[in-house]
Amino acid sequence: MPHPGDENPILNDRVFLYPRRLYDGPGMYFNPIIIVAIVLPVLLMLTLMMVDRIRSRGHLIRTVSALISQDQYEYTILDIRNAGHFAEGHIPHAVNVPFEQINNRLPTENMFQHIYVYGQNRRKVRKAVRILDKSGYFNVTSYGAYRGWKGPIETT
Repeated sequence: MPHPGDENPILNDRVFLYPRRLYDGPGMYFNPIIIVAIVLPVLLMLTLMMVDRIRSRGHLIRTVSALISQDQYEYTILDIRNAGHFAEGHIPHAVNVPFEQINNRLPTENMFQHIYVYGQNRRKVRKAVRILDKSGYFNVTSYGAYRGWKGPIETT
């Protein structure tokens, strides 16, 4: 199938007006300009989302580290890992309520107290945060996995 501009050598040099087909399959026409116009913004958006996630993660680490130095009655750090993992090491002042018992054992009586939840993996932490939200707690924040913690640890 002839391409536009093939019969005229002057138009053939103007690739920006008549871009070549990248694939000559039946009815398939991929304009490289359109492909670049779609792919670059998507890549830029994904990059910005990753940078924002990394920045917010660093902010959360600094926030929890700052809370440890404050009065421990203003917040609760909730560790939802099992007792064995908790004994090996945990964030200072953390309260251990294993994920399996989170419906039966509430971490604090104060429903307005800020609660930071961390555990073995982010999936269980998100589930625990949802359970606490449904239980009536107002200020519940997911910290994520314990392996992301870079601050001091306590062992029991």
